[in-house]
Amino acid sequence: MGGDAALGEASRAVLRATAAWPGEDDWPDVVHRVATAVAQAEPAAQRAEWSKRFASWMLEGCFFPSIPILANAGRGGPLEACFVLELEDSLVSIYDSLRRAALIQQGSGGAGIHFSKLRARGTPIERSGGRSPGPCAFVELYAQSARTNALAGRRAGAHLAVLRDDHPDVLDFVRLRRERGEALRGIGLALGVSDALLDAARQGREHALRDASGRARGALSARRLLREIALSIRENGEPTLLFLDRIAADNPLPELGRIEATNPCGEQPLLPDESCVLGSLSLPAFADARGRLDAARLRAAVGDAIRFLDDVIDVSVYPDARLAQAARRTRKLGLGLMGFVDLLIRREEVYGSPESLATADELMRLVAQASDAATRSLAGERGGHPACHPELPARRNATCLAIAPTGTLRLLAGCGGGFEPLLAPVVRVRAETGELRWSEVEVERLLAERGAPEPVLEALAAGVPAAELPGLDAAARALLRRGHEIDAEAQLALQAVFQRHVDGAISKTLHLPAATDVERIEALVFRAREQGCKGAAFFAGGSLAAPEIELAALSCAECEVGSAPR
Repeated sequence: MGGDAALGEASRAVLRATAAWPGEDDWPDVVHRVATAVAQAEPAAQRAEWSKRFASWMLEGCFFPSIPILANAGRGGPLEACFVLELEDSLVSIYDSLRRAALIQQGSGGAGIHFSKLRARGTPIERSGGRSPGPCAFVELYAQSARTNALAGRRAGAHLAVLRDDHPDVLDFVRLRRERGEALRGIGLALGVSDALLDAARQGREHALRDASGRARGALSARRLLREIALSIRENGEPTLLFLDRIAADNPLPELGRIEATNPCGEQPLLPDESCVLGSLSLPAFADARGRLDAARLRAAVGDAIRFLDDVIDVSVYPDARLAQAARRTRKLGLGLMGFVDLLIRREEVYGSPESLATADELMRLVAQASDAATRSLAGERGGHPACHPELPARRNATCLAIAPTGTLRLLAGCGGGFEPLLAPVVRVRAETGELRWSEVEVERLLAERGAPEPVLEALAAGVPAAELPGLDAAARALLRRGHEIDAEAQLALQAVFQRHVDGAISKTLHLPAATDVERIEALVFRAREQGCKGAAFFAGGSLAAPEIELAALSCAECEVGSAPR
């Protein structure tokens, strides 16, 4: 895309619903406001120059800041997409964190909320003489708060409840969506999975349970727990799994504490009170007609995007002082990408093929090297982040890369989300003016080359499987396979390649056929950990038909549109 003229009617409607202000309906207006606001972190004499550079990348369709940045920059609101909160085992902490989660939601953000320090259900409470309701009861409280705020006109940010696998209430937590689904609207579930659990499950041993102080609180069959996890995933796609030991191995600052949670979509492991500043590069904008990347231009964009996101940390308005202090202590960034599947289509490489793995490796190696050079250069100019090791080369940012799902941003860019396969190449957008149709630019181009775009777009919208799309050869049909039409092992292999070069994490759903059995899900859990992934999210089945989005209810959360349920 290049300027507002390249935004289709459906994309402009999404823009107005998520980022525009009265009198600001066009993309250039939004870009000018955002670039000017973020460049205020630059020296006064350089602000105009940096504002122009930031705006240029956005207007050319190369770089898209997260929706909270687009919505709030220059308006006094928080610019971080999401935070991590940790509850201590006290009523004061529980309700103080509830207040903070509501303020984060008010600013269109979300929170990953760590519940593992809460005592188990039924544990005596000496001070009151009562018994603890357990973490699951408070998960429902946070979900109710999110729903209430949404009714009050606060666009629902994505919240995520996280619990460790050795908490005494772990079985209740794993079953929570199955048993209390309606009460959990407003919050997702993620389980912190340890290597100890997976090892015990392989060997048929019991898995030890402990309270927050580390004292033993019984044990349960590791295989039984893994089976319950797989049953819940098959039924409703939750819990998402966070591989805590893999995350710990990549923790850039372990002396600050063990990371126990991520942001709601899973792409950024964070310590309590830390946040993630997100932005994404649109890969098709850096490729020629045959999908060959302009490496020099991509490196330049990475450098300026890292600078932009670092500036965001300084100009953001935070919900409270603790969140501001944590953000500025480690200055974690989450620069990601979107449109990888569109790049593959242009190169005529099937998603998950050996060729696509090589493309991913080459691409992410370049991005990782460019981001590392950018943060080191910024450290030389501005100083390293306050928690930086004095004996190591200075870095401005503790982490630089994280791949978000870009569920809403992709509608502005006209491409696929993150590095997912095709999920919803056609979307029905319900706006005040009626129903609009959005479709991915690269899919339209491919179909135009094959001579019959409209019948195939209609077939895609109706949910026709790729193998049955009319008027296409086998090669084109293979390029247009969606989600659960692609082998899960191939999806995992790509995720592992990306993760090797990403210092944060990745939001990626493994899309499975509806008939997938629990044994298959269990095997994929082990496989994801063996391949070095930091997490795994699963979704079995689902319709191939074009989803419908209601703009009046659209969230500002990054994972809202076009992503599988988390």
